[in-house]
Amino acid sequence: MLVTLAILLLMMTAIVKIFQAATGALNAAQVYQELDNQLRLLDSTIRSDLNGVTCTMTPPNDPKNNKGYFEYGENEFADVQGEDSDDYIRFTAKAPAGRPFTGRMWVGNAVNQLPQPITITSEYAEIIYFLRNGNLYRRVLLVAPERQSTIEGTVDNLAGGTTAFSPVALGTNAVSWQGVNDLSAHPSARGAPFNSNSVLLNTLGDLTNRENRAFYSRFGDDIEDLQRKHNPDGLADDFNQDNVPDYYPTLYPGIFGPASASGGTGPASSNGGNQLVFEAPFPGMPPVLPAFRATLPAFPYVFPGAYSVPQVLSGGTANPAPYGWIHSPDPQVYNTATSSNVAFDTNPLTYLQLINHNPVDLGDNLPIPQSGQPLNFQTWWGFPIWRETLSPSWEDPTLQVNVFQRQPNGLTPLSPSTLPSEPAPPPLSQFLPAMTGNLEVPGGFRNSPQPFNDGIGTYSMFALNTAGNLTAVWSGSWEDDLVMTGVRSFDVKAYDNTFPGYVDLGWYDDPRLTNLTTAPDLPGTVYPTPRNGLNYDTLAQTFAHEGRMPPLVEDYRYDAQFGQVPVGYYGTTTYPHYDGNVGDDNTTVTRLRRVWDSWSTDYSRAPGTGVLANGFPAGPPFTPPVYPSYPPPYPAPLRGIQIQIRVTDPTNQRIKVLTIRQDFTDKL
Repeated sequence: MLVTLAILLLMMTAIVKIFQAATGALNAAQVYQELDNQLRLLDSTIRSDLNGVTCTMTPPNDPKNNKGYFEYGENEFADVQGEDSDDYIRFTAKAPAGRPFTGRMWVGNAVNQLPQPITITSEYAEIIYFLRNGNLYRRVLLVAPERQSTIEGTVDNLAGGTTAFSPVALGTNAVSWQGVNDLSAHPSARGAPFNSNSVLLNTLGDLTNRENRAFYSRFGDDIEDLQRKHNPDGLADDFNQDNVPDYYPTLYPGIFGPASASGGTGPASSNGGNQLVFEAPFPGMPPVLPAFRATLPAFPYVFPGAYSVPQVLSGGTANPAPYGWIHSPDPQVYNTATSSNVAFDTNPLTYLQLINHNPVDLGDNLPIPQSGQPLNFQTWWGFPIWRETLSPSWEDPTLQVNVFQRQPNGLTPLSPSTLPSEPAPPPLSQFLPAMTGNLEVPGGFRNSPQPFNDGIGTYSMFALNTAGNLTAVWSGSWEDDLVMTGVRSFDVKAYDNTFPGYVDLGWYDDPRLTNLTTAPDLPGTVYPTPRNGLNYDTLAQTFAHEGRMPPLVEDYRYDAQFGQVPVGYYGTTTYPHYDGNVGDDNTTVTRLRRVWDSWSTDYSRAPGTGVLANGFPAGPPFTPPVYPSYPPPYPAPLRGIQIQIRVTDPTNQRIKVLTIRQDFTDKL
């Protein structure tokens, strides 16, 4: 009996183990099957969006053609595992037949007193894909300019100028206009909006220009009245009466230097005083320059809060290299072997070997950023999610730049040569906050701290009540723009004929591909650069360069309208140094880097001639162009892209890889 009982117990134990293993295997299979289903849905969504891209992929595009835009941001290279978490794509797309884009819209009170936004559809939309902390987001903002007359008139997030947006679904808590309107819009550039409406819904043509796209710095050209007072009067400012607007989208604060003998202004550059702005006064009048040009945002309208800590190069904070800090996902990497930080410009190969875009606790064979080490955290925040823009402190696009002389909250440009710190103007409340502390909500989308975040940024603009506590808006809302979790990598690459293959933008700086010991795109590079014995026009034919915009003088980028001219072409006395080079070495300029943009002819054909200049008709060969016309950062057409998405299963034991390749040769 005892022997029989023992054998029976052993058999029962074995049967239980078999059932446990079978059940575990079944559960694992179900998890993997669900992951496969999610990836198939994501694959279908991305391909459908990319198939509907509206713009021409050979830059620049003319806004008058009403074709929208395409933009791909590389930022930093993929790590040695081929993983990348700071790439993004954003573009305008046409929906497939019978499947329009959907979104919310708050109907104007004059039409209806609904306490909720309604659901609307549109054939076109502005779409943004970006990855943040393992979450892949797809923001969709409808392009529906025909609804301009039915949206709620809004100034500074107040409906009708007096009433807050308080949807019932969010407990009647006050939220922003953008939180209840999934519409692509920008603030009005002219006129005073008081008791009217600051919000202008975008057309596809509007979106060709970067300053009109969602979450970029805004632009206004109506700052002063005829008495030189800060009082918008609905007219584009032109105080020197040269028939050229004093404010234009390709201008930025650092572009203006001391007045020259001709009445023009421009920065002194390393090539001997290159002038970029040549506004001449009306004959018989003293030079009259706008009083508020310092309020201009940083062309070409990058998202100022995307990064929190600047990249520190060998020059350090006292003598920074002229790059623009917002393009570094990992400002410095910490080398445990030498107990020191590694800067990209001094040791690029070690830098690229040590960076880890999206570390996880398990299954990662790269060093995890060391807590407590200076500047050694993941800083890529991407773009604001819908839940963040719910805050009534998110003023864009309901606050005009020309009225308040500043960018709306969350969009204020910062100096690229200064480390942000508290207290500092503008306040760090305009940074997106780390998803930690009060932003962790029991039962919410994140129940654990966001790892490897530098913590810069405050909650003040993201739904704090008067007592300083988080309101019910955050805990009572959701993330309807979240399309995939557990994402380790969202890696975008462009097809480059000169490589040939799919590469990161600026790939010639990656010593893992070129076997170079230093980064050739650092100051001192002369183009064209030979590679493997082949000489080619680096700027025009390839994505091997960084695409800096505004460029440096030594990038040798010339005026897109009038091109290069011999030194002295415009006069050896008045304009002795200007040869058409539109570079600017000012270290306080925020520069676009490693971003392919379909660009706009408004940037490549800036006003080049005025009515009169020095008594002669303006323009070549009498005077240089009034304003510089900037070529696209990458003149080469975008023939195709590759998107590779790596997703982990919930146990971090397996990685699924989704690869999407999109051919754009039919849109060149």
